[in-house]
This record gives sequence, structure tokens and C-alpha cells, in this order.
Amino acid sequence: MNTPHRILFVCRHNSTRSQIAEALANKMAYGRVVAKSAGPEPLPVPEEVSRWVSQLLGGEIKPESKSLDDVAQESFDTIITLCDKSHDALPELPTDQHHIRWDFHHADNAEGLKHLEIEISERLRLMLQAKGLI
Repeated sequence: MNTPHRILFVCRHNSTRSQIAEALANKMAYGRVVAKSAGPEPLPVPEEVSRWVSQLLGGEIKPESKSLDDVAQESFDTIITLCDKSHDALPELPTDQHHIRWDFHHADNAEGLKHLEIEISERLRLMLQAKGLI
């Protein structure tokens, strides 16, 4: 069996965008991708986002914010930043991975979360297809 492609999604607070991206990547390419998320200044995941991510994954999974320090010893094939402020934090990450810079607006309500899910899904699908992972 092939080793899964490891993706790290980085967003400043690791509370919304990166949580949604992690859930989507793991769902879209189950078994072929291991996605994680972290942020330079993690904050608790808002309850609405937690419910949204749980629904995306079809279960009672409760996402938890992680700092970049929590994943510093792990290796990733691809690092994707989801906001400009997180991209500026990349010097503390290893530099030998493929870095992708995406910029999404923060979502703070159900309509914004749905829009964010659609935008991230579209980009992820294209990237995962290009890598032959879905």
C-alpha cells in the first residue's frame, strides 16, 4: 500500500478555515491523504464551526485547535496556508515541503461557512485530482 500524501493546512487561529479544509481533504481522499491543521495563534473552535465540521465528516468528531508547535515534528508533503497572516508565520516551518498559498475570507455565520466549504472544496478537488489522489 502507498504511503498517504500528508497535507498541513495552516491558518492563523486554526479555528475555522483550516478546520474545514482538514475535514474536506480527509473526506475527499480518505486513505490516500492524511490532512491536519494548525495555526501560529490557535483559538478555540467556535461551536458553529465544530458542528459544521462534524456534519462534514458524518459523525460526532469534535475538532480542536492546534498550534504549529503541536505538528512541528511531523513531516508533510504539502503545506497550504489559507490566509495571508498564516503565510507570514511559515518561517518557523520546514522549508523542504511544497507550499501553496490560498487566501480565504473568515466566515462567521452559516452562510459564510457554506460559501467557504464550497470554495475550499473546489480548490481541493482540483489539487487532489492533479496529484492523482482522487
